[in-house]
Amino acid sequence: MDKIYRAGIVSVTFRQFGYKNLIKYVKQTDLSCIEWGSDIHVPYNEPEKTAAVAEEMRANNLTAASYGSYYRLGQPHDSELFFMILNTAKNLSAPMLRVWGGITGSKNLDIRGRKNIIGDALDIAEKAQNENIKISLEYHADTITDTVESALDFISEVKKSGGENIYLYWQPNQNMSFGENKKCLVKICPYLSNIHVFAWENSARLPLIEHKNRWESYIDIIKNNSERNHDFLLEFVKNDTVEQMVEDAKVLMDLLGK
Repeated sequence: MDKIYRAGIVSVTFRQFGYKNLIKYVKQTDLSCIEWGSDIHVPYNEPEKTAAVAEEMRANNLTAASYGSYYRLGQPHDSELFFMILNTAKNLSAPMLRVWGGITGSKNLDIRGRKNIIGDALDIAEKAQNENIKISLEYHADTITDTVESALDFISEVKKSGGENIYLYWQPNQNMSFGENKKCLVKICPYLSNIHVFAWENSARLPLIEHKNRWESYIDIIKNNSERNHDFLLEFVKNDTVEQMVEDAKVLMDLLGK
């Protein structure tokens, strides 16, 4: 069976717009899915807004790629917090729930800290599995997944302990070379879920077209090293403009052969 690669966007790309305008702008492109963020557009404690967003998505023939929460693994939480987040993902019909791997970079994370993160990940993964929702960790600085080595250690441990529905997001590290990013991607492909797509060099945002050759290589690596379907999600664009998003969406659709 052919693998399915969808093109979409992360809602935090346009925090300045309400959800209706964001959907309107996405409809100016051929993007088909949105990762909704819990910080602005779909707060986990506003079920009526969640329902409104879900209805607006259906009306515009769009689907939720995932629910991007800011749940931090291994931290003290109210016992109801995760259930509220999970219920929001469910009501969005999101198949994936994105969480963060704690609040400490891997170099400064002690044994107890790693154990707490792994234990929390397994706990929420079991709850999510009951709703047929996958858990993915943000691939980000100052978390347990801030290096490929630490990310692989984490995912290996949770898989051995039964966390079959736990995966890793990936995005290129703008402070690493193209070659280094390719090597990291090859290593995590067996555990890869969604991909955040952008063109950055250090702190400078560029039009995606300027990194088109790099993304051709990244996509080839994924095609050759992963057997799963993947969503490729635009995250942030140069100058935060709709016009740049539209142009970047065209590039992404071309990259995915759509």
